[in-house]
Amino acid sequence: MTEQEVNEKVKEWLLANGFRYKGVLRDGDVPAPDGYRRVRIDHQGYDDANLRLIWVEAKGSNTPLSELLEGFIRLAYAMWHGGGNGLLAVPSEEAQILLDETVRSFLSGIASALSLKGNIGIWDVEKGEIVWL
Repeated sequence: MTEQEVNEKVKEWLLANGFRYKGVLRDGDVPAPDGYRRVRIDHQGYDDANLRLIWVEAKGSNTPLSELLEGFIRLAYAMWHGGGNGLLAVPSEEAQILLDETVRSFLSGIASALSLKGNIGIWDVEKGEIVWL
């Protein structure tokens, strides 16, 4: 599954769940609200009616673990500055890597250290499953 295919699933899901969409498939990636605009995230969804904000970073198949970790950290960075929830959207194989006991423990530690526990997760876009850390 290419990153473009993951991006399309993300946009489709955000729109279907009542979010206003900003991101790579409309107006370019979204800068983290840190004042510098140097870190960019693939997608942002905002639901005005329910005051929900979600950041989504997408990765495709055959993405090395180092790039998956980079995506997770960029996502956490955007959440740290902008609030809301965050999802790292990946194909099934990459989700399995990230949810392996050792990697998952590391990611959960990051979520806890940044007070993001329960608000950041891994989204297996092929299965449609989200695991909140």
